[in-house]
Amino acid sequence: MGRRLFQEVYASQDRTDALGLPDLMVVSEADDPETADSIYHAVHKTYFSKEKQICPYCQGANTAETKIRSRKFKDILPSANGNRKVIDLVFHQRYFRCDDCNRIFSENIDFAEDGCRYTNRLSDLLAEGTLTETYERVCKRYGVPASKTSVGVIMRRRLRLKAEQLPPLETPEIMTIFVPYFYNNAYPVVLGINGNSVRLIDVLSESSQSAYAVFFSTLDRTKVKQVFIDPDEQLHAAAATAFPDASIMVSEECVMRYIREGLADVIKKEGTRCFVYQRYHTLCKDEKYLNAPERRQVSRTLNRRHRLAGAYRAYQDLLVRMGSRWTIPVITGWVDDLPQYLDDAADEGEKLEELREFDVINDIAQLYERQINDYLALENKPSSAMASAVMGILDSLEEMPYCIYDVLHARMMLNVEHDWTLRDGQKYRTGVPVERLTEKMNEITDKIKSKKENEDNGY
Repeated sequence: MGRRLFQEVYASQDRTDALGLPDLMVVSEADDPETADSIYHAVHKTYFSKEKQICPYCQGANTAETKIRSRKFKDILPSANGNRKVIDLVFHQRYFRCDDCNRIFSENIDFAEDGCRYTNRLSDLLAEGTLTETYERVCKRYGVPASKTSVGVIMRRRLRLKAEQLPPLETPEIMTIFVPYFYNNAYPVVLGINGNSVRLIDVLSESSQSAYAVFFSTLDRTKVKQVFIDPDEQLHAAAATAFPDASIMVSEECVMRYIREGLADVIKKEGTRCFVYQRYHTLCKDEKYLNAPERRQVSRTLNRRHRLAGAYRAYQDLLVRMGSRWTIPVITGWVDDLPQYLDDAADEGEKLEELREFDVINDIAQLYERQINDYLALENKPSSAMASAVMGILDSLEEMPYCIYDVLHARMMLNVEHDWTLRDGQKYRTGVPVERLTEKMNEITDKIKSKKENEDNGY
């Protein structure tokens, strides 16, 4: 069938050389004179060979061609002078049937990834640009359509190629795993801790027991001594299974983060048109660190919003209670006292809605009592660097414009060099320093926003 479509005499060596893909040959029979310069029709170099194709399933050579399917890719021609030329590459891919095992197989494509509409060399350029800019802007620069079906493929390829170049991961003795939400999707973040050094190890695609199990299987489980987790049933189950000899704990950082999130929910509901600069940050800050203008703004806001005032005063009181050695009854007792804070904030005869936003704290205290007490019993607790690292990443994610997981994953893992260490003469990577990570994430966000991209599409 293929030999009826193309003849070797019409193969163009000059255009084949210009294309520069070793396994392909450019044919000219399907060319339109008006588009021949921008559309290259190509076949595999074995197209004109009489050799039988080997079946990948049974390794038999009793095969016959059954059909040809034309597949279109965007490609970029190599150039010694730096001038880029984007073309349409139409690859006429053959399919074969094996008479030994009766299975159909196609010619291998090694110049493009499955499911991608770009060749590898073009997708690598698009992926490199998308690390620091929006995917749409990068595609526009190269004059190619921003294929939403391809962006995940090109970023996963980029990560895979980088992973192949990196040294193996040194399993940290101490990890913290928290589950932030980025545009309503949960992406667990894994950090390795060594004293005051906190490094990003990985960002997982979902918060599920199977996803955790796959990641944990890449670690040396005998080396893990402590794992600080979020109160997530799937995470707890996976960590307890993977690291039976490690201490699985819920830290003070986690408890306080969930309390702050409860306050943030109240602020979101009650703080509409509230004239407090950076209201979430300011209202969640210990009030002893507020400057004079912030104090005035907060005071005016609380005088008008009594439910918010009750939640704010409760939160500030909790910070005082937890300033010294605290226990679970300190937390549960505070939750029980929430109605009193509302009564103190309300005008006479005013009935304020209960602060249900903090109900989850009682659930955490009850369901993860052992994990919290194990943390409280630690002689050497994690330094404040862990809490700062978690907060820095959360703040950076809050500001970053929308992107799909694969883009976010690549931006977090590939934009900053990984630290490494030597052990027994072998080089191991220890992760991405969080300080440099958040600095780069914020830089990317500022760059994207300065271009006034549409955040709904700017991935």
